[in-house]
Amino acid sequence: MLFSGILTQIGINQGPVVLTGHLHPDYDSAASCLLMRHFLHQLEIDTRICLYGQMDAHGGAVLKKYGWDPALLFSPLPEDALLILCDCHTTKLPGRVIACADHHPTMDAPDIPVYQNESASSAGRVIYEAAMTHGLAPDRQADFLALSSVYMDTLSCSSSKFQEKDKPWIRETAARWGFDVPALQREGLCLTDLSQSADILCRNGFRDYIFGKYRVASSYLQVEAEDPSFVSDLLCRCAAACETQGYDVWLFLYYVPLKKTTDVYRYDRYIKKWTRERHTVLLSRGNDVIPALERSLLE
Repeated sequence: MLFSGILTQIGINQGPVVLTGHLHPDYDSAASCLLMRHFLHQLEIDTRICLYGQMDAHGGAVLKKYGWDPALLFSPLPEDALLILCDCHTTKLPGRVIACADHHPTMDAPDIPVYQNESASSAGRVIYEAAMTHGLAPDRQADFLALSSVYMDTLSCSSSKFQEKDKPWIRETAARWGFDVPALQREGLCLTDLSQSADILCRNGFRDYIFGKYRVASSYLQVEAEDPSFVSDLLCRCAAACETQGYDVWLFLYYVPLKKTTDVYRYDRYIKKWTRERHTVLLSRGNDVIPALERSLLE
């Protein structure tokens, strides 16, 4: 189990315990670290949150709205850190990785002593359920972090990532604390701030991956309405970045949550061409699109 395994690893390894997420963290990545800190504090484990990269603008705004300062989550990494990964299963930070809590299962499981990576509505939900299994107690703050991480990471419970079994828990938790569900639903759409420059927008939500000999990059936008000419400009910029930075494939996902459509654009550097697939469902990048690409490249 996640928390008993973490306690075992902390008992046999020396060093400060650091919680971190993926490069350029989104709301779920930050909320997952906050949840892990909350529950480890109950176990009398001191931790430090050390996010890295640049905080997703929308996720940062929502954190600040509800009382968490995102800047305080980017503290310097101490030496000899024992890393617990939240909402990711790899990291670019130095240190000994002792545990992982993720919700994007992958074909190649990394060699991590405590590894929990299962399909779930959010990484926050994975950590929350593991804490309940361990007998830990949530409070209003923990319930809010877990609940809001689901809304924020599933486009308000409408993406393919959302687990239908979470519905009763969502209703009960929201009712018990009187959470403002309409506000969470609006914020959960995570619409991209389109006032940013095109150079920033083309790399919105940037992630990179290595699958065998292939280097892959991905980015995405979540918008209120389609604008083909706008997308065309961003695709040109993504293709240029793919060429100059030596990626083999660049995926650009274009979500229109209110229409429940996902356009998956794929650029292959060797044929220098974009292809597009339209889906009438809000696909999950981590659960649907990237795993499918990984299989196609490695099979």
